[in-house]
Amino acid sequence: MATPLPQWMRLLGAGLTGLLAVLFVVVLQQTREQGQRLQQLQEKVQTIENANDLERTNALEEQLRSTVERLQTLEGIEQKVQSLSSQVQTLRDLQRSRSSLFPYDSREPGPRSLPALPQLP
Repeated sequence: MATPLPQWMRLLGAGLTGLLAVLFVVVLQQTREQGQRLQQLQEKVQTIENANDLERTNALEEQLRSTVERLQTLEGIEQKVQSLSSQVQTLRDLQRSRSSLFPYDSREPGPRSLPALPQLP
C-alpha cells in the first residue's frame, strides 16, 4: 500500500488547485469584457460607416438633382431651337413663294433672300 502524502503536500496541491480556479475565472471574465468592448467598437464603426454612407448618398442625390435640372433646362432650350428652326423654315418658304410670285419688290431694287443659316443636327 502506498504511503499517504504529507500534510504540507496536500495543502500545497489544494492551494495550487484553488489558484488555478481563480486564474481561470479571472481570464474568463477578462475575455468576456474584451468581447463586450469589441462588440461596442464594432457598433461604433458601423455607425460611423453608416453616417459616411449617408453623407455620400446625400451628395450623390444633390448631384443627381443638379444634373436633372440642367437636363431639363437643355430640353427647354432644344425645344426653343426647334421652334425657331421651324419658324425660320416657314419664313424661307414664304420668302421663296413671294419671290416666285413677285420677283422684284417695288421697294427694293432686286430679289432679296434671307441669309443662309447653319443647319441644326
